[in-house]
Amino acid sequence: MDILLINPPYFETREMDERYQDHLSWVRKGNMYVVPFEPPLGLAALVAYLKVKGMKAEILDMPGMRMDELQFREILAKKKPDCIGITTMSSTVFSAFRIARVAKSVLPDTKVITGGVHPTLDPLLLLKNTDIDYVVRGEGEYALESLLNSIASNPRPETDGLCYRAGSEYIIGERAQLIADPDALPLPDYGSFPVEAYVRYNENLRGIKGISMLISRGCPYRCSFCSVKSTMGKRYRIKNPRKVVDEMEFLRDNFHVEGIWFKDSIFNLKGGWVKEFCGEIKRRTLNMVWQCNTRVDLIDKDEVRMMAESGLIQIDLGIESGSMRSLKVLKKDYAIEQIQRAVSIARKYVKIAGFFMIGIPGETEKDIDATFELAKLLALDKYCFSMFIPLPGSELYDMLSAEGNIDHEENLKDLHFTLCRKSFCSISPERLRERYVEINDYFGNSVVES
Repeated sequence: MDILLINPPYFETREMDERYQDHLSWVRKGNMYVVPFEPPLGLAALVAYLKVKGMKAEILDMPGMRMDELQFREILAKKKPDCIGITTMSSTVFSAFRIARVAKSVLPDTKVITGGVHPTLDPLLLLKNTDIDYVVRGEGEYALESLLNSIASNPRPETDGLCYRAGSEYIIGERAQLIADPDALPLPDYGSFPVEAYVRYNENLRGIKGISMLISRGCPYRCSFCSVKSTMGKRYRIKNPRKVVDEMEFLRDNFHVEGIWFKDSIFNLKGGWVKEFCGEIKRRTLNMVWQCNTRVDLIDKDEVRMMAESGLIQIDLGIESGSMRSLKVLKKDYAIEQIQRAVSIARKYVKIAGFFMIGIPGETEKDIDATFELAKLLALDKYCFSMFIPLPGSELYDMLSAEGNIDHEENLKDLHFTLCRKSFCSISPERLRERYVEINDYFGNSVVES
């Protein structure tokens, strides 16, 4: 049994190239949304796990390989996999549909499986597409292994996390149980996708010759705009610090990277873990730089200093807004003064990047002005602005849906943080786009001039 795992593109190659050239100054100043280009780390984890279980698994990273539909058809015809798995975010549902249609047109008997964020949240939407045979809900390693074994031996799948059609009936399984111990999983198969392409991109985006890593799953916080709780649960699970440093060392030695961005939403939730991690880096004299994300209210002077002494060069903070009203809507549970204090503490040791959002439900122009002014006042090193989009699985999505403000399938079209088809505040979509360009140009131009 072999499977070809597909990483679908947000945009076609030509549009990606145009966005990159048109907004390079934004990218250099830290905007990771205008050109969404992230390594398929989830698929790499699946490939590694399936290989350990004796299966043949590969990744077809369409954006990383700059692959168009014609090339995709040619590869399918050549490889003839038993199964095709498509990772599907809410923003790539329609891209996944196109890939599934092409796959069935080339290999009608090949089973098509989808998994990832949106299939976990809304499996029925995926199953209603007859080009898709199975949906995997939740964390995929164990559930996908079980499904592939079932397909190979022809019994009806019977395990958590699996959804399929039985005649005219839809069988919607419970989500796969969370994997309690991430250390039970093997090192992601970084050789299964073009690491070098992402390293080149990160040199502009993050200022390091490096790549991102994911080392944890789950989040205990209650941010109303985020769907992580709905997909990976509230329980925070993180790899052993020694294994994390092993992975960094592997990437340094095999792909010659100089740095790592830990893309996890919260890096330093557990102080004891951070201390052990930093000690392991020092013990090995790793000689690598690294960056991480965290919350404003998790900034501690002594901890930041310790991390900086172990190679940390940048912290990305989820600031989100300069309006207390908007922060309350987002349920960030901190105040403007805490934001200023956290930045003041951390910048003594490392560079600071900030995530910000405009168009939050209930916002007025004054709220956007407050966010813009706070961002200027903070004088950060990098900025990543987005426009609010209700993400399926988030509390705000459910609230707006209950109010009748969301057409579920329409919302999935152009579901992208830099494209605004519909406003969920008092400001028109056209005006939101104007403000978005104004803000990004302001900060983007500062990097060109420096």
